[in-house]
Amino acid sequence: MEIAFDAIGLEIPNETAFNDLAEDVGKRGEVSTLARKGGILHGRCLKFGAGLEVWTLFYESGKGELLYADCRPAFRARYEQRISPWILSESNEDSEAVIHGFIEDSERDVLFQLQNLTEVGAAALDPATLRVGLCGLAYRAEVFDNRKKSFWKSYDEMALNVIENENDWSLGGRIVAFEALRNPQSGRDLFWIYVDLDGFRLEMLVNQQALRGEKLQVGAYIEADVWLQGHILTETPRRSAYEGIDWTMRPADFWQKFKKPN
Repeated sequence: MEIAFDAIGLEIPNETAFNDLAEDVGKRGEVSTLARKGGILHGRCLKFGAGLEVWTLFYESGKGELLYADCRPAFRARYEQRISPWILSESNEDSEAVIHGFIEDSERDVLFQLQNLTEVGAAALDPATLRVGLCGLAYRAEVFDNRKKSFWKSYDEMALNVIENENDWSLGGRIVAFEALRNPQSGRDLFWIYVDLDGFRLEMLVNQQALRGEKLQVGAYIEADVWLQGHILTETPRRSAYEGIDWTMRPADFWQKFKKPN
């Protein structure tokens, strides 16, 4: 897991650094809770800006015992995916919530770590079709000039227990768009890359130092190994995650709220 932090620009060289980060997120992160059978799931989300986050979660039993603490990197995807059908696998003991399903109207399956279960609540899991934001945090990525066949492949396609799959995927596809980002906390430079996988499009995030191969450009082919994670989209998280001006509104409307009656 620690290697996935590199994709959002955080270096976690040892267990001490991991524990220090988890403690910082626990102190400064936004608080959310979710009642579960026999206990409470506690979430903390520390936002660095530009969609970059770190989540910690722990489960508190009815007796007040803290059974496990987890700390993991996250990125709020920019585009919506629709997942149907889907199934949630949850484990209170290790604070895991994993969703396995299919991109709507396709045969492409996805299995990803659900980051914001405590933020959206159990009610968000009722619909037959889930609206989610997905982003793969890249362990490695390489750009090629020549066009190859797109692919989307699980690291362990024969696994029957989705919890043990670890959400690792290998992908290859054409670059549709990309943007340079910087982690405000660490100053590390990153790339957000939007990839066409010939069946669906997926966002991925990679540390610029981990990107190999040819020049990054639209139309080039990229291969990567990613840890897939995502967020359930509801109106509240969509508004809280938004940063910047909403250009779907007319500029003249920006000043409406500042007008005073005579």
